[in-house]
Amino acid sequence: MKSKFGSIFKGELKNSLGSIILLLSLVILWDLYLYLRRDSWDITLVFVLSFLPIIFLPFYALVSGFYMLREEWRKKTITHLLSLPVKGITLTSIKLLTIWIETVIFIVVIFIGVIMFSKIALLEPIPNQVLWQLGIILSIISILVAILSQFAYLVGRVFRYGGWLISIWTFLVTGWAIIRYSGLLVPYLSFVPNFQLNGWFLSGIWQYLGDVTALQAIKIHGPTTLAFFLSFFVIFLLGSWILEKYVIVPTGEIKHESE
Repeated sequence: MKSKFGSIFKGELKNSLGSIILLLSLVILWDLYLYLRRDSWDITLVFVLSFLPIIFLPFYALVSGFYMLREEWRKKTITHLLSLPVKGITLTSIKLLTIWIETVIFIVVIFIGVIMFSKIALLEPIPNQVLWQLGIILSIISILVAILSQFAYLVGRVFRYGGWLISIWTFLVTGWAIIRYSGLLVPYLSFVPNFQLNGWFLSGIWQYLGDVTALQAIKIHGPTTLAFFLSFFVIFLLGSWILEKYVIVPTGEIKHESE
């Protein structure tokens, strides 16, 4: 099983190499463009604009969740993957792990530019806590979006016709349902303690701005947070089950659990 996992994982990384190089090149070119404008533009604006590529990370995760699975059907390699002695959850986990690695790489490269411009624009270096907090938040958001898009694509593949329309609606409805109804799990998770983040994102920003009287901690309701993440985990498991037990393979035949 480990050799199969490693082989499939290496294949995923190899397939994603082109998109990684392309996007990293775009980030570097953007930073270079900002660097060349540092004397003609307000340096604080240049620093703020260095964060701009972050906006596209969740969108990239959304597209990747669809694209990685779509390529398996387009190349008709999904039949081979489903014939391997690996579970559907293994295949979906590998793709999510690949997306997470790509996201971390992008975040690191983006933050290198941010740090570079912060040394030019700011009197004090940007707090490391701010970057750590923001990086963790972005990576979590990206994985959650990827889980949702992956699930939506697999649901669309169950149907012979109208797959893309079904996938889009599945993505929207599932996301809305998680936000709306994940709170139903909260009473069953009352044993989870609340917690707070000190000296991280908000704290670091306010301290940098010199406002020591502002809120220095983020209070988080433990049961609500866990219910939210558990909802996404259930969606991930359900999508993995759909891939393993009930999908339409490229030949047009439906793969059932009994096959």
